[in-house]
Amino acid sequence: MGKGNSTMNVKIEEQNLKFKISEEELKILLEGHCLNTKVSFLDKTLTIVLNPQGSTPEMESKLSCDEGDVYLTLFIPPVKIQELSVIGKNREGVKSQTNDNCLSLQVDIRKDNRKAVKK
Repeated sequence: MGKGNSTMNVKIEEQNLKFKISEEELKILLEGHCLNTKVSFLDKTLTIVLNPQGSTPEMESKLSCDEGDVYLTLFIPPVKIQELSVIGKNREGVKSQTNDNCLSLQVDIRKDNRKAVKK
């Protein structure tokens, strides 16, 4: 189901995870396909997956390990992907707040040719 490696950027700071994708990657998520990217360090690999098949109303993250490799998955409900698509060029993107954690998904405005939607 995945579409291979992604050029997404992930920013981790304190209790916040921010995922930035390109306009093309947004189209892949809208089609229902996963995105992933891998980061190798020392003898381990961190695989980051954006899964557009989230089953709850908000985005959720999951961290898991398998034989020394680490997987960080962001489960995104289709309604959030649609919302990200509809808002057009927007610095904020979509967010989900859970307890003290904030998850955000946005299209990198430097790689976004869509027009900003006026509110």
